[in-house]
Formats: sequence, structure tokens, C-alpha cells
Amino acid sequence: MRLFVVLLFIASSICAAQGTPAASRTDPQRSFAAAEELMKAGKVSEAARAFEQVTRQRPEFAEAYFALGIADVQLGKPAEAATALRSYLKLEPDSSDGHAVLGILLFNDGRLAEAQPELVEALRLDGTEIEAVKTLGRIYNLKGEPAKAIALLRPLAASRAADDETRTALASALLSGGDAAAADKLLDGILAANPHSPLQTYILAARAANENHDFPKAFAICERGTKVYPNSERLDALAVSFPEAAVIERTTQRIEWLKTHLRDVDEMIAVGRIIVADDKGKRKSSLDLARALLARAVELEPENASAWYFYGRCLAAQLKAEESGDAYRKGLACVRDDELKLMLLGQIGFTETHFSHFDAADAAFRESLELNRKLEHHVPESVFLYYQFLVLRERDAERHALLDEILRWEPLFPPALLERAKDYVAREQPQKGLEDASLVARNAEDPELQRSAHFLLVKIYGMLGRSAEAQAHADWIKAHHAL
Repeated sequence: MRLFVVLLFIASSICAAQGTPAASRTDPQRSFAAAEELMKAGKVSEAARAFEQVTRQRPEFAEAYFALGIADVQLGKPAEAATALRSYLKLEPDSSDGHAVLGILLFNDGRLAEAQPELVEALRLDGTEIEAVKTLGRIYNLKGEPAKAIALLRPLAASRAADDETRTALASALLSGGDAAAADKLLDGILAANPHSPLQTYILAARAANENHDFPKAFAICERGTKVYPNSERLDALAVSFPEAAVIERTTQRIEWLKTHLRDVDEMIAVGRIIVADDKGKRKSSLDLARALLARAVELEPENASAWYFYGRCLAAQLKAEESGDAYRKGLACVRDDELKLMLLGQIGFTETHFSHFDAADAAFRESLELNRKLEHHVPESVFLYYQFLVLRERDAERHALLDEILRWEPLFPPALLERAKDYVAREQPQKGLEDASLVARNAEDPELQRSAHFLLVKIYGMLGRSAEAQAHADWIKAHHAL
């Protein structure tokens, strides 16, 4: 939604600056004005058709291409929007706003290599393009150039135009650049002022505290974040990635608390889910403890869907597939939260797949997907379970379409990026897979995903005949084999 606001603001400023006096208006100009009214009325599809008609009547009418691009963005057509904006820039090559909008659009479509030159050009033409600065800074950081990102973002973060998004982007670059203390300070201020900050802000803040070796603070941030984002398993995965001794110490403290707070269901769920995230079946005694806590939680609050969900996850980790499926269905019977509901359905689909009940699995996955599509903030992790099911069933056309949909929702979602990179390699297009695989290798929080990305990069660089770079990734794998 933020992208739409940015684009519409820039669009309105361009049209105002380039407007034509009413006395000199021709028929296409009247059509353009009518199309603008359709946009204002929320009739975006009709407006897009009207703008397109204007471009056919007058191919030199620059503003019509720009407005068509904005309409296509709102219609979820990034490729068509980019084509319209490029047509605009052929007519108005010195439009900093045009380059900025196209660059932001391409970035939000996950096309970083194409976005970067547009944003660089926007800032060459007008260094005050705030959204271009933020987006280009994020690109530099994602591409492993944090010093460039810091140099670009630091002045903006110190200006009156600074906002939490700018400060968060700068904090991310500082963290990548090795200055965890400065990142920690910035993120502390953001979370103190706005406890409902985006999930990524909590993740960055916890990572900064961890890198500063302030483990109690890192755990506290994860726990605060979980209260705001109760269904986030990314926070669980992050917390258990901290040093093992620190994880054990914090978990022990929470268990001691429960010994004197025997009816604290929220804490039972919190501790149980952390043990499951940390254990993954490595130590039977740990999972037995988690199971006991979560069983007690559902006993005390049988209408608590979250308790049933994590109880089911624990049972699944203990390889008790039938019991875990029963727990998910009990959660589904009392769930009131659509986000948690689609997660329960996804796990039911996963469990039915285990029993080769493929029709039942497909029905659960489809219901989960439809719910996900209706959410303002999608849950790509749940859809990815369906993607894996489609891979298993060799339904290639559907799985490709679903992968595209996931990447439209979250263009930088690491598991989906890695899958797209594998597809490029399978089609013998290694150069296309290079950017996606590199992004995952540099930015994925999951060590297994990172390792898979480095393996793929060895193959990609081998296909490209770049043996030194292939060896560098092979060396990384060797150095991190124990992780």
C-alpha cells in the first residue's frame, strides 16, 4: 500500500506541473481529464483503458503514459506498469520523478538489477527524491554494499524528512556493515516510539542486540515482538539462532517462572513453541517437556486456537502425525483469527500429505490460500507449503503460477527466490538465477537456506565458467559445514 501512496503523490505532482491550460485542450486532453476523474472515483480498470486510449490517439502525450503506469500498478500489473513508465521516460528522459517511480516499482517487483540504474538516474537529476534515496539504499545493502547504503541513508536519517522507514533501512545497513551498536541505538528509538513497528524492525533490533552480545535484551525484543505478532514463527527461529548457552539459560528462567505461575497459559505456549523451534527432534526430553506444557495449555484453555496450533507443531516434531492433525483440527474449530486459521489449514494440508490423502490436502491448502489472498499482509510461509505440495505432485504449471504469486506478495522472500533461481538453472539460464541466489546467500536468516544458496552458486558460476567465484562459494560451504 505504501508504494501506491508514493506513486500517486508523485503522479499528482507531475500532472500538476505539466498540466495544459483549458483553452488549448484537444479531445485527447479532455479524455485524459475524464480518465483522471475515473481514477479519483476508484474506477481504476476503466481509467487504465481510458489512459491507454489517449496514448493511442496521441503517442506523444507523456502524462498519459505515466498515469497508465500508475493505474497498472494499482491493478497488480507490474510488467505493464513498467512498460508504460518506460514509454513516459522516452518522452521525458529528464523526469527525476519518472525514474524514481520506475525504480521503486522495479524494486518492489524484486528486479533489483533493473531498479538500481533508474534510481541512480533519479538522484542524479534531483538529489532530493526521498523515496529514491531510501530504495537505492536498501538495494545497496541487499547487494552486499552497506558502506554505500550508509553514505546515502545517513544524511536523510539526520534530516527533517527522516521517518521510521529511513531509520530502519539505515540500521539494517549499519548492522550489515558491522556497526551493531549504532544500529541498536537507532532501533531502540524506533521501537520505543512505536511498539507496533513492522515485524522486520523487531527482527533487526533483536539481531543487533545479539551481535552486541546483549542476549537478555535480544530475547526480550523477540518476546515483545511476539506479543505484537503472535503468529510469527520468524521470531521463534531468530531467538533459537542465538548462542545455545544463552537459549538454554533464557528457557530455564522461563520454566522456573512457570513453576510458581501454574495457570499462565500464554507463557506455557511461548516456552513450548520456543523449545519446539529449537529442538526439531534432536532431544526427546526437550520435546516431552514442550508437549507437557502445551498439553496443559489446551487443558486450561480448550478454546485457545494458538495453543492447539503449537501443540500440533510439537506433536509433529515428535513424529506423531495423526495426533498433530487432530490438534490442528481442534484449533480450527475455535479459531477467530484469519491469519492463524490459514496457518492451521496449511498444517492440516501438510499432515494430510503425510498420509497420502492428496485430495484432502489440496482442499486444505486451497482454503488456506484463499484466506491468505484476502489478508492485507500475506503470510508467504504458509503458501510455500502449498508450493512444495505442488512440486511433490508434479503439477508444474500450478506451482510456477503460485511461485510468481508469492513473489508478487513478497519479492524478496528467500525460499521463493531460491526456487526461482533453481528454475532458471534448470532452464540453462544461469545468469538470471545469479541475482536471486546471491540475494539469498547474503540475506537469508535461515542457515539451511544460506547453505543451499551457496551450493547453487557453485553450480551457477561453474556453468558460467567463472571458476574462482565457484571456488569462493565452495570454500564458504566448507567453512560453515558445522553450522
